[in-house]
Amino acid sequence: MIRKKSFYLWLVILAIILTLYIINKEWFDISFLKRFVKDHKFFVVAVYLTILTFIGLTFLPSTPFAIAGLLFFPVVEAYIINMAGIITSTVIVYYFTQYLGLDKWIEMKFPQQIEKTKKALRKKELPIITAWSFFPVVPTDLIIYVSSSLRVSFLKCVIGVLIGEGILNAMYIFSVGFFIVD
Repeated sequence: MIRKKSFYLWLVILAIILTLYIINKEWFDISFLKRFVKDHKFFVVAVYLTILTFIGLTFLPSTPFAIAGLLFFPVVEAYIINMAGIITSTVIVYYFTQYLGLDKWIEMKFPQQIEKTKKALRKKELPIITAWSFFPVVPTDLIIYVSSSLRVSFLKCVIGVLIGEGILNAMYIFSVGFFIVD
C-alpha cells in the first residue's frame, strides 16, 4: 500500500518537474538554479533536507541526491547537508518504520533475507551496521529497520550509519566534487 503510494507520489513529482521544464526551460538552466539557491538558500536547504529525510521510507538510494547537491552547494557544504539528511532519515526510519507498517511489508516481501540479517546482527551489531551502511548495493534503510525491530540501541545504529555512510558519501561527494569546476 505504502509502496504504491510512494510510486504514485514519485510519478506526480516527475510529471510536475517535466511540466515545469516544458513551460519554463530557463528554470532548469544550471546558472539559474545556482542563482536561485544563492538567493533562497534557507528554503533550498530545507527542501533538500526534507527530501533526504523522507527518501529513507521509499528505499530509494540517496546517492543521486548527494551528487546532485554538488550542483547547488560547495563540496564540504554538500557533504555536511547530506550527512544531516542521513541522520534525520535514520531517525525517521528507526522510529517510524513499525508505526507506518513497513516492518510487516518488508518481512512479507523478504522473509529469508530479514531472518538472515537478524541472525548476523545479533552477533555483531555495530560492525554489521557500519559495513552494511558502507556497502552501496544494499539499502541502508533496511539495516536501520532490522536494527529497530531488534531493539539495537538507537545510538549504536546512528553511529554505525554515520561511519559507513560518512565514508561512502565522502568518497562520492569529494571525488565527484574534485571534477566539478565552478
